[in-house]
Amino acid sequence: MSLGHGFSLVFPWSVWECWWLAPLALVLDLWLGDPALPWRHPVCIVGRFLDALEGPARCFMATGAAEKQRLRGRLAGAAALAVLTFCTGLAAWSLTSLPLLALPLAVYLGWSGLAMGSLLQTGRTVLERVEHAPVPEAREALSWLVSRETGSMDRPLMRKTLADTLSENLTDAFTAPFFWLLVGGPVALWCYKAVSTTDSMWGYTTDKWRWLGWAGARADDALAFIPARLAALSTALAHVLACLCARLAGAFGRRCVRVAARQPLQRLIRCAARLPAWPGRWPGLGVVARQAVGMPSPNSGWSMTACAWLCWARMAGPSVYFGVLTPKPWLGPSPEDEERRGLSAAWDVSRLSALCSLLWWSALCGGLALWLTALLLLSGTVWA
Repeated sequence: MSLGHGFSLVFPWSVWECWWLAPLALVLDLWLGDPALPWRHPVCIVGRFLDALEGPARCFMATGAAEKQRLRGRLAGAAALAVLTFCTGLAAWSLTSLPLLALPLAVYLGWSGLAMGSLLQTGRTVLERVEHAPVPEAREALSWLVSRETGSMDRPLMRKTLADTLSENLTDAFTAPFFWLLVGGPVALWCYKAVSTTDSMWGYTTDKWRWLGWAGARADDALAFIPARLAALSTALAHVLACLCARLAGAFGRRCVRVAARQPLQRLIRCAARLPAWPGRWPGLGVVARQAVGMPSPNSGWSMTACAWLCWARMAGPSVYFGVLTPKPWLGPSPEDEERRGLSAAWDVSRLSALCSLLWWSALCGGLALWLTALLLLSGTVWA
């Protein structure tokens, strides 16, 4: 049995044997959001299973000497993570191996594992409430998306906080799960989702989760390391595409407008001209890397920094989590850049709308670029 055949047996429906599943999941997610079906979303099931593992994990951590609690807590968290990931992967493998049902279940698991469409839908709803609803209602709406305290936020801080969480989730909601969908199909995607869910629920540095959440946080850092850098590059790709289309539309639009034989070309140019333009600029990968490295997480700052520069508005900065002020650097243009350009770097409605557009196009362009790269690598392996 060849290596590729053995890989496809463990990870069915990966790009190794199914070229169309990943782009179909991408299209379904970006245009429709989460599938609205009568049963619970799979990530809710994963979360409920993790809740059930918390009790045994805490019992193990609490036994023995107090000075061993750190070690036992980390071991308990790692064991819970291993059980959750194994069971989630086994469930995905079993479902995508069923006769007759394997194909629709593979599409469903691939689609439901991506979350950019639903994130942007929720983000736009929250933005509407932040702008027009009473302040208490706006704060409650923002708490749907963020774990930091919103009870004392004013509207400018709510706008910045919404921008923070939307841009940070480009990696978690789309690039990382799509990357693992390409690598190992729905099985690898849902193994990653199990790790990501553990990090989301347990991966805090508070006294309650410091040791139990350690394994989940470190595993998520490792699995999202490459996708986080790719997420930043995908924003640059979307920006380059928008600039190129705008230039082409300006250069050729007037020449074709009176030529009847070029009607299809006219329509294409008009579509290209409607691609959004963002108020900022791509600062270069070196600037993104230098700013991102100052964040507490090794991955979150990459997409945030890229989005901050392209939308020309600062992100991050000191934030309050669970009553504790967490120091974070400011990302994006500095006050000196703001003064030099004569353009404010504060978040407003237009910039948040531009951010939602940027994230959508980044997911589309980055996802298609990753998929094409995987196909090229695969074709090179086959012909070799």
